[in-house]
Amino acid sequence: MTEHTIDALVPNGKGHQFAFYGDSCSGVPNALHAEKLAKVNDVVQRLVPAPEFIIFPGDEVIGLIPDEAELRAQWAHFFETEMAWLSGKDIPLYHCTGNHTTYDPMSERVFADVTSHLPRNGPRQQQGLSYYVRDGDILFIFEHMLWSGLGGEGHLELEWLSQTLAENTDARWKFVVGHHPAFAVNGFAGTYQRTIGDEYVAGFWALLKQHSVLAYLCSHILAFDVQCHDGVLQITSAGAGTAHRMPEGIEYLHCAQMAVDQDGLRYQVLDEDGALREKLSWPPEATTATYRCAKLGLTMV
Repeated sequence: MTEHTIDALVPNGKGHQFAFYGDSCSGVPNALHAEKLAKVNDVVQRLVPAPEFIIFPGDEVIGLIPDEAELRAQWAHFFETEMAWLSGKDIPLYHCTGNHTTYDPMSERVFADVTSHLPRNGPRQQQGLSYYVRDGDILFIFEHMLWSGLGGEGHLELEWLSQTLAENTDARWKFVVGHHPAFAVNGFAGTYQRTIGDEYVAGFWALLKQHSVLAYLCSHILAFDVQCHDGVLQITSAGAGTAHRMPEGIEYLHCAQMAVDQDGLRYQVLDEDGALREKLSWPPEATTATYRCAKLGLTMV
């Protein structure tokens, strides 16, 4: 190994390891966000061994435009240029919808089209928007939280989520992925806009707890944050591009690399230079009364 490589966390025995990062808001050549995404991608490429797969929890492109051709051009640049380094590598890239990419029926249709490589096993009216991936003993459920048919941003349906979890009870490691946090991050509260709708939170989280979901992976708020509610982690990663809107000296461009095995979940958070900024092993040992992350501490609720 050279000084330029980064040691990835690997499972202790049977398990999986993957990268998790999002909110690049890119897709425009030579724009500020493109430069930032390139730096984060470079860090991911330095991981040894390489991730088995990548979870991208939304807002790949800047989007939020009425012109379908321009939106498709942004997606084309994202896939064909910015993520071209994945070409020829056996590293699946799994996407979640976001407010910059699925903000009306047109953009939902475009998202489903440009991500046609993803499974089509979601709710009948959300094909290509919500879906799940089952790889042996690990399950990822990608929940569309902006469906125009339900009210748009911050809205979600729970029936399909409940059914999918019930049909995959034998999965050893379960994750749900969405764009909006369920619980406010860094004080950024606001139903529908900053978090999912208040009326959904209790039912959503009850399902995660009932089915022993390990973590809810989300994005949207420009930060890295981890909280624990009723034994389920909410892990927020939104540091792949929009650095100019992050609180200076507090948040930073980053990617997270995770491993799951018989002992639980471990992650390391790497900044744009590849430096380790935060880490966690979960669950904590039973004898540990207080458990804290490296930076700000773990919110226990």
